[in-house]
Amino acid sequence: MLLQRRILGLRAIAVFEIFKGGLALVGFFWVALGHDNIASLMQRLVHLGHLNPEGSIAKFLLNTVAHFNPMMLSAVVLAYVALRAAEAYGLWRERHWAEWLAAISSTIYIPLEVLEIIKHPSWRHIVTLVVNVLIVIFLSFVLWRTREGKKRQRAVP
Repeated sequence: MLLQRRILGLRAIAVFEIFKGGLALVGFFWVALGHDNIASLMQRLVHLGHLNPEGSIAKFLLNTVAHFNPMMLSAVVLAYVALRAAEAYGLWRERHWAEWLAAISSTIYIPLEVLEIIKHPSWRHIVTLVVNVLIVIFLSFVLWRTREGKKRQRAVP
């Protein structure tokens, strides 16, 4: 039963990672096909995501994009998509390295989310933070259980 929950949780996170990578890829192709420029697309994403345009995350995204040339931006987006795809693949296949990668990449966002809640509290920010914290807790539990299992295997002659 616990193993089934672990697999279901890892696969749910894998689907979430593919979704994030897919969104980045759609945005990339949208711009590449000339439907928009990257600054305009980022402004729309900030608006659609209900981010405060004066908030730290939105400002970071908009300012960072302004300094990228198209080739560099393409490389960054494709690297991000590749990372999300690798993470999703590894989680779906229950690879230990992917559990670590997902735990680390999810943990990185928590301070930014807390900062955003402090500056501009909203239900969306709170839900995003809670989901991310739950993912980190789940992955920490999975990593701990894996470690304990390996310890037991070494202890048995």
